[in-house]
Amino acid sequence: MKKKYWLTGGGFILFGVLLYMIMLFYHFAGLLLCAIGALILVFGVLDAMKERFPKTSKFFRVLLRVCVCVVLLAAIGTGVWIGICAGGADDPKADFVIVLGAGVSGDQPSRTLSERLRATQAYLEQNPDAIAILSGGQGDGENLSEALCMYGWLTERGVAPERLRMEDRATNTEENIRFSLELIENEFGARPSEAAIVSSSYHLARASLLAKDEGLSMLGVPAKTLHPLYYCQMLLREIVAVWYTVLF
Repeated sequence: MKKKYWLTGGGFILFGVLLYMIMLFYHFAGLLLCAIGALILVFGVLDAMKERFPKTSKFFRVLLRVCVCVVLLAAIGTGVWIGICAGGADDPKADFVIVLGAGVSGDQPSRTLSERLRATQAYLEQNPDAIAILSGGQGDGENLSEALCMYGWLTERGVAPERLRMEDRATNTEENIRFSLELIENEFGARPSEAAIVSSSYHLARASLLAKDEGLSMLGVPAKTLHPLYYCQMLLREIVAVWYTVLF
């Protein structure tokens, strides 16, 4: 294998491993760098084979390039769609707003959850009749459920407790939506056909797919991500997650 391949590929893998191990919120970026490094090494192996197995090497190099191009085009198209959905609904007014949980650091909301809570507070101020369903269970390293953390944050800032409901079983977005709709149906007698959903702007596209699976017309309420590098990482992660949702 030529030196340029193993140096470049190995560099990507090394940096990816370091990023994964050191940067708590950038695990996906680390895995992505490792994948790029591995792809470069595969190209290096195929290039090294061309003298002994020229036809086989050429076939697999062409095939690999075609696959990479297809993946890149699909990723770009998905990214554009995510960007379109990131703006949310023009008029997200609804009787119910479902707030999708995110991580809790001990008993405090994580950066992502704080951003969603600020968007929720603004939404409730603009829609004084709306009921908020705070959805999220308790994960590893969390001293309380995401729902309870959100409840405390909002009530401390003047949101009336009677406007809040806690759904504390969900462990992923699909369960966030399904369990929140079950809670609404159990308390109010019927599942709504339409509801607002608060989440990070990059997450609204996938949330709309999962809401559609539950028969819900979603009105997106975007929470702005303040850190550009984190946003870029999560956008790439959502591209993969959207395709996983569609295929599986």
